[in-house]
Amino acid sequence: MHLFFRRFFPLITLPLAIACCVPQPEVASPDPVRLQQPDASTTNPASADFDRWVEELAIEARSRGISETTLADALTGLQPIPLAVKAAGKQAEDVFSARRYLERMVSENRIRQGILQIREKEALFERVHDTYGVQPAYLAALWAIESDFGKGKARFPLVGALATQAWQGQRREFFRRELLAALEILDREGMKSADLRGSWAGASGQFQFIPTSYLHYAVDFDGDGHRDIWTDPADALASAANFLKEARWRPDQEWGREIQLPARFDPALAGLKVRKPLAEWRKQGLAEAAGPADRMASLLLPDGPEGPAFLVFDNFRVLMRWNRSSSFALAVGTLADRIEMGVRSEG
Repeated sequence: MHLFFRRFFPLITLPLAIACCVPQPEVASPDPVRLQQPDASTTNPASADFDRWVEELAIEARSRGISETTLADALTGLQPIPLAVKAAGKQAEDVFSARRYLERMVSENRIRQGILQIREKEALFERVHDTYGVQPAYLAALWAIESDFGKGKARFPLVGALATQAWQGQRREFFRRELLAALEILDREGMKSADLRGSWAGASGQFQFIPTSYLHYAVDFDGDGHRDIWTDPADALASAANFLKEARWRPDQEWGREIQLPARFDPALAGLKVRKPLAEWRKQGLAEAAGPADRMASLLLPDGPEGPAFLVFDNFRVLMRWNRSSSFALAVGTLADRIEMGVRSEG
């Protein structure tokens, strides 16, 4: 076993591809963006409403310091993308049971590829761990689920998807804020809007950061002057680790573990709002509640009393700050455990 893994994997109870951003050469700023207004007699009223909405957005973006070059590139000719709205109701974590979701997300191929990535990039994972305190297996698990280690296809032009959601989606203020943040990213990084692609919700890059998360947490880990979370594994991994660290990741703890409930256990004790020390859970008959007596944990029954049961710790809550779905957090934690076991067994 590599010394790195002995050092950073203590014994634990088991339980984006876009061309690298290159700054544009300095040129004279164009005139303020003015979208050509179609003839009202021949235009779909909804389209005309969208054009006016984009003009108003440009005024707000300009007041925030977004350059005319960026606004002209990103907003001229912009059109709604109806498929982006339709995709919003088809998230796997909302459709499948937790057990089925885990079966889909924690695949043998992802386990093998996660082990391989940690092996091949051992020095990088070590530097990221030393800097941010996040164990490699968790980063590998997130990387796998979010983008298949950077090989996942970005479906939508990001500006178009965000503009569609901000114009007619269910969370318009949220998506308007993300759209303005996306324009800021284009401006800062000198990117073309055609090169910035992502999900219907505006997530992009190898770890699927929404634009405001990029602005707050993305880092230039390799020191090349760009925070490239799309094609640079160093920046991508370090940015993900920085997010988790800022969300109060605990390097000394696991995420949780799957357990068996005793007979006639009261399901009213389940839920993230109920937190008890492990000593108290042991008194409730949970024999698998091993660990420090004062460590706080919650009992999760994602599919009800007849489904799987999990004891989850503080790091589980951090994973839910990444994605509010408990099924997602369970999948990341479970996949990380399997990747870690594979790394240790192959050492």
